Amino acid sequence: MARFIFTMNMPAKSGNAVHQVVGESAAYSLRELVGLSNMSGTNTWVLVDEIYRDGPGGDDRPNGQIAINLTHVGKIKEAV
Repeated sequence: MARFIFTMNMPAKSGNAVHQVVGESAAYSLRELVGLSNMSGTNTWVLVDEIYRDGPGGDDRPNGQIAINLTHVGKIKEAV
């Protein structure tokens, strides 16, 4: 299981033009995440366990599972 940062091409609550979602996936790498999404046939959705960060240097806390629509994703990066 790996953690990813999804940069979404849609407004954030704060009013920013884009926002980021941090999520954990059953995929172990970015390559595997892309492969799994392509195998679904629709290439549209990926399920992740959303992680909220409590500010810079703050603790991470789980926020339940979400589905991310890949048509709204500008980029995906493995989180460190």
